[in-house]
Amino acid sequence: MFNSLKFKITITAFLIISAIMTLSTWRDINETERLLLEGHREKAALLSDRIAHSIMVLMTENRGQDMQALIESLVRGRKELERIRILRPEDGLIVVSSEPEEIGKVLKNTGLTGKPDAPGGGPGRQEYVSRFTAIKNRKACHACHDSRKDVLGILAVDISLDDVTASLREFKKEHFREALVGFLLIMGAFTFVAGVLIDRPIRKMIGTIRKIEKGDLSARMDENKKDEFGLVAKSFNRMLETLESAKKEIETYHDEQMQRAAKLASLGEIVSGIAHEIKNPLAGISCAVQVLQSEMDENDGRRVITGEILHHIKRLDRTLKDLLNYAKPRPPRFVPSSINNVLDKAVFFVYPEANKQKVVIETEIADNIPAIMMDPDQMQQIFLNLIINAVQAMPDGGKLTITVSEKDKDEIDEHGIRIPETGRVLAVKFEDTGKGIEGEHIDRIFDPFFTKKSKGTGLGLAISRRIIQEHGGDIAVKSEVGKGSIFTVYLPLER
Repeated sequence: MFNSLKFKITITAFLIISAIMTLSTWRDINETERLLLEGHREKAALLSDRIAHSIMVLMTENRGQDMQALIESLVRGRKELERIRILRPEDGLIVVSSEPEEIGKVLKNTGLTGKPDAPGGGPGRQEYVSRFTAIKNRKACHACHDSRKDVLGILAVDISLDDVTASLREFKKEHFREALVGFLLIMGAFTFVAGVLIDRPIRKMIGTIRKIEKGDLSARMDENKKDEFGLVAKSFNRMLETLESAKKEIETYHDEQMQRAAKLASLGEIVSGIAHEIKNPLAGISCAVQVLQSEMDENDGRRVITGEILHHIKRLDRTLKDLLNYAKPRPPRFVPSSINNVLDKAVFFVYPEANKQKVVIETEIADNIPAIMMDPDQMQQIFLNLIINAVQAMPDGGKLTITVSEKDKDEIDEHGIRIPETGRVLAVKFEDTGKGIEGEHIDRIFDPFFTKKSKGTGLGLAISRRIIQEHGGDIAVKSEVGKGSIFTVYLPLER
């Protein structure tokens, strides 16, 4: 559940929406609080002006003794008025107050050196905002006061914030309640939409994939959607059709190969039996012909016939040996061997024939090639067969280049070969400038009994590939008609 795409998208949306709504709610509350306080400050300013006007009227009428009674009556008559005081500007001494017990005390912050209003409160008292207003010394006041003084007193009016606090508290509750309801509605709608548009199609796709995993390749995804899921479904269905087609081809090819293997196995048994039945009489015939030939004179014309008979008997004997070697191969005997020594011996045996056909053989062997585990006799047979084939492919002369090097698997560009998954391999490349191999024949050259030569059994390359694969390697071929062929033998450096 926690790893599902729907859960991750929902959690991401939850965090984003929570952050947005929290910021929005915090901004609205702060703005509302600012506006309410601003309104109360304006109200405090209006009340202060009206109270100052009333005080000025009393002073001009020379009724200063009624000042205390006026202030106390104003506080009793207005709920929002917390307190009214008149301060002496020189030292902040309270000369008149709605709370008589404060008279004679000193209020240090008169508001003239700081802000004209500020919030306040104390133990057992409501929160309030204070407004300080200077009582100017006007011409009408000069009869009783020194005309050199600019300010006669400071009017301090405390406006209660009880209504503001209650309104703000109610606003916060309502706003948070609306935000929570809105958040739940948005998340519910988002979860529902995510389930319909994302989760449900994904579950259908997973269901189809599980059917395919169980072997039902006829299952298909819904392609009717016009969004990305529809495109994915179409691509998946096309891929599945290709996979199904490839599977059928593989099964058909496998059946053909199994039938072919069964036929070859039966044929191998038959050939092995026939070869044994023919080999002994053939040896007897060869001995008899040799006896007859030994009794003939050197100038006897029949010696040509007996020589031809012996030649064909030898050819049949080689064919029988190849058949027996293919039908019942000898398992390789692995010993640490130098690839250079094995290759030198193979080149040595073919060199006279190559020289006769004007074929130049060059070897390019990398330094420090290590010894590898192999059957040197079988590997010499493989190299000898590949060199002979290359020389025979250049009847008018040419060049055979043999290269030995180490390679990583990633450096090998041939496809379809089977080589070790890890470690380095030894690459022995035979590149000739002969006639090349036709494209329609290149896939069959490793098939048993396939040959385009007038002489030969068509088993040489088949036997060579089997031996190489028994060594844990493989052989690859590239060819172009008129330019030559390249046979590369890959052998693992470590077994």
